[in-house]
Amino acid sequence: MKLYFIPFACSLATRIAINEAELDADFVQVVPDGALPDGRAFTDISPMGYVPAMEAGSVTLTEGPAVLTYIADLAAEGVLAPAPYTRERYELTKWLNFISTEIHKGVFAPLMSRHSTEGARDWSRQLVEKRFGLLETHLTGRTYLLDSFSVADAYLLAVLNWTEYAGLSLDGWPALKAWRAKMRTRPSVAAAMATEMPLRQAA
Repeated sequence: MKLYFIPFACSLATRIAINEAELDADFVQVVPDGALPDGRAFTDISPMGYVPAMEAGSVTLTEGPAVLTYIADLAAEGVLAPAPYTRERYELTKWLNFISTEIHKGVFAPLMSRHSTEGARDWSRQLVEKRFGLLETHLTGRTYLLDSFSVADAYLLAVLNWTEYAGLSLDGWPALKAWRAKMRTRPSVAAAMATEMPLRQAA
């Protein structure tokens, strides 16, 4: 399995998941608009140019929730996702989609893109209170988004790492802020961040 990533992008979640499940994978760093080590353009794999992307034999996947679900299904049952066809598994799908659309694309993409406009950034900031408030309510008194750690936690942690870069503060959401701090101490998360931080600083 080959996973394409940019340091501290949302693809960090795939490295956390691989660490958590103790799976083997080759990670290939992507340079935006650059060629891959094998000479191919990254858009040959991911037409939108987004990470994460994954190649595993005849399977090529893009879009974070799809890649994370694939990794979860490779792991031992219960390590990264609830069992298929259960209510909890559909809850996982709900959270992956919420993080992808409402947090990642809705809040952070307009704030962090160099192509964004100030109007788009203002609109995005107006979304924060409701979306972070929902997470605050859900995570109050909880350790994880579900009953145990899942790929949804890995994804949420990866995007919440961007708050400072996006000019956002979690001070108004103490449960969410505490959740992020606790997640950063989880061995799989700490190892993933320690691996990618020097790569980010060198990029």
